Amino acid sequence: MRPIPIRKGNTIKYEGFTTFTADKAQGILTITFDFGPVNVQGQEMLADLNTLAMRLERDRKIKVVIFQSANPKIWVCHYDAELLKDMSDEAVSREEVQLLDLQSVCERISKVPQATIAKLEGFARGGGHELALALDMRFAARGKYKFMQMEVGMGILPCGGGASRMAR
Repeated sequence: MRPIPIRKGNTIKYEGFTTFTADKAQGILTITFDFGPVNVQGQEMLADLNTLAMRLERDRKIKVVIFQSANPKIWVCHYDAELLKDMSDEAVSREEVQLLDLQSVCERISKVPQATIAKLEGFARGGGHELALALDMRFAARGKYKFMQMEVGMGILPCGGGASRMAR
């Protein structure tokens, strides 16, 4: 399999993603999530978002990034529950603590040099809500959006930054 080139000349390419499409026009990059019926946030999406952040960190031509969904009922769903079963339940010292993939990606996306905007319709649940909170701005369609941090009902802390970002 040939690697997908990141650059062509001085232009960074935004293609090869499996969980969303990227359309570039006049300094604006529009990311449209389109991954299965509910845009479940799993390893595929986190890998795509991490690659996107890496490209944005080096791209000074893009000024604004808009995140939206192809599904009007769901923006981005919760973090894949299959990944949660592998979380350790052992206590570790502060020196040994490592960020989870979702935490790392949300933190990296929150620090890209472009203005980032969530264009929300439908559900933004769990990890999807935390991703929206990691962006600079959120605009929600009145009467069509729902934010949900389901970890609260499960008695666990949101692992993607929801507890700290929601308070801000």
